[in-house]
Amino acid sequence: MRLIIAEKPSVARDIAKALGKPVRKEGYLVVGENLVTWTYGHLLQIGDLAPRKWDLKDLPFFPERFWYKAIPGKERQLKVVGTLLSKASEVVNCGDAGREGELIVREVLDYLGFKGRVLRFWTSEALTPEVVRREFMRLRDSSEFDDLYFSALARQNGDWIVGINLTRLVTLKAGGGEVWSVGRVQTPTLAMIVRRDEEIESFKPETYYVILGKFEGIEGVMLRDGVEARLGKDEAERTVSKLEKESFARVLKVDKEERSERPPLLHSLTSLQREANVLYGFTAKRTLDLAQRLYEEFKLISYPRTEARYLGDNNKGLAKEVLKRLGREELIPRVDRVGKRVFDSSRLTDHHAIIPLDKAKDDLPRQERMIYDLVLRKFLGAFMEDYEYEVQRLYLQLDGEIFLSQGKRNVRLGWMELYPHEDNPIPLPSGSVRKDEVRVEARQTKAPPRYTESTLLREMERLRLGTPATRAGIIETLIERDYVRREGKTLRSTGKGRELVKKLASSKVTSPDMTSEWEKELEEIYVKRRGREGYDEFIGKIKEFTREEVVKLLKEEFKVENRATPEMLSLAKMVSKDLGVEVPGTGMEEVKRFLDEYLPKRRITCKCGGEVRAFERGWKCVKCKSVVWREIAGKRITFKQAKALFEGKELKMRGFKSRSGKRFSAVVYLEDGKVKFKF
Repeated sequence: MRLIIAEKPSVARDIAKALGKPVRKEGYLVVGENLVTWTYGHLLQIGDLAPRKWDLKDLPFFPERFWYKAIPGKERQLKVVGTLLSKASEVVNCGDAGREGELIVREVLDYLGFKGRVLRFWTSEALTPEVVRREFMRLRDSSEFDDLYFSALARQNGDWIVGINLTRLVTLKAGGGEVWSVGRVQTPTLAMIVRRDEEIESFKPETYYVILGKFEGIEGVMLRDGVEARLGKDEAERTVSKLEKESFARVLKVDKEERSERPPLLHSLTSLQREANVLYGFTAKRTLDLAQRLYEEFKLISYPRTEARYLGDNNKGLAKEVLKRLGREELIPRVDRVGKRVFDSSRLTDHHAIIPLDKAKDDLPRQERMIYDLVLRKFLGAFMEDYEYEVQRLYLQLDGEIFLSQGKRNVRLGWMELYPHEDNPIPLPSGSVRKDEVRVEARQTKAPPRYTESTLLREMERLRLGTPATRAGIIETLIERDYVRREGKTLRSTGKGRELVKKLASSKVTSPDMTSEWEKELEEIYVKRRGREGYDEFIGKIKEFTREEVVKLLKEEFKVENRATPEMLSLAKMVSKDLGVEVPGTGMEEVKRFLDEYLPKRRITCKCGGEVRAFERGWKCVKCKSVVWREIAGKRITFKQAKALFEGKELKMRGFKSRSGKRFSAVVYLEDGKVKFKF
């Protein structure tokens, strides 16, 4: 019997439907001679290897071996997989085609002791029936991916060693009962945000003055030594007084420079997250979730968790087929002419860039459409003509001073027609022009901008901090740990985050250089086929690093002065989640003022007259015990909606998801202690 193991139920359903007519069973599907099951992501986590009692004398702690246990709440599915494996002679690993997907299925097979044959299903394309059937005809032996597995295992085990030792050490040294997490990737990322914030706050702006002129409607700025003149106030005013006496400026020179820009590269996950953050304010995690839905549910884009911005040399046929599906046959001849700007296998490790796979239907949800369109225009633009334009520079001389006016004239839009664009040519006179005015304008030097998710992702990518699939999670972890908070589009470090970085200032764990070097070594375990040897070498280096850091950090003290208690912070976070307002900080006075203002607004009285109290997963009436969960059938419930339900109102709501993955709308109401649906 062949057992097919997918990473998610939705993927299992897609595979089963492609192979035949599936019959649903408890935790698996039957398709002819095949059984198809799933894992819900990781079913296992590293077991309780470290001493249960946290004590500095036990550090550093290195387990002799790593063993695993079921993640709470997933024991039932693990048992299903185990029962099916006991009857299987062959397994097909259909985990996501990447490092983590390889680990998720492999660790289950190892844990359950499967000894039979294992094959690997691997594709970057969306799992349409045609793709599934085609790839099942060319399954690969699992041993081809051993190096990928050891790379993933080294990442997982190495992160555990660093995290368990340094988190316990810092938490115990800080005292107060609050956990201070330290991580191989999250801590250097935090350090970048903290250092940028400190640079901004220590920045002292300087005022300078520029002279602007207008000549028959043409605006220009005065130059000195070929660049914008930055003057003191007195000199600027004297210069303007002198220039006001002149009525005409002489055209000194006219420059026209033809330029062209090649189409931008295709999207990787990181570049997609950055563009979505800049244009729409989407968090990195939101963009990843939307892209994953476009790949899994709608089958509209290729595998999104990729760092590549190229297609492979053998993907020209795929590109032509996609252009045909999109109704852009006129671009097909250019596929064979674009060369390595688009098709370059030497730039790939596993997956190619994100590309559209089909035309989207009109009823595609709005946010999914926004992400799809970003992928679509990068792909179409790759096969369009270069953008050509003319840079125009007009140099004017007024009583010995030079003014520069610049413009741009579009010559051929090419790929730029897919994007918002400007065409702002300027008049290019000869001889002389009338002076309309000259004036002084005060300006200030500016501090570097705070990080947004877009700029932070760019730096993480440049420094090789994390992977495309993990960077969004790292940002969310920093926010959950109260090290960073969002302020509009920007990210700002908290007092707790700054204190951690301050105390770790002498530690290499804050260094992006070290972490990026580790990430390179992890990638090389796979790329250079280093397997078990690469794993052992990497873990050896991690242990050596951790031992050195523990010795060094034992001399430090960790404490944030006047910080709100963990209980106050937990309550403030819950109020923030319910009402959609940001907690202004982590200091005692800040949190107290926040709770005084917003806690009364969060009170709910149930229709039975009882008080409703919030908890992590929802709201509950203390009198009648009615519960409204924060998430119902895949839909997030807001505080306002929960309040209305407890008050006895019926709400018409959209965005629920059935067990089969289909979305539906319904009228919801609270009855007999729980939320019910009315269709």
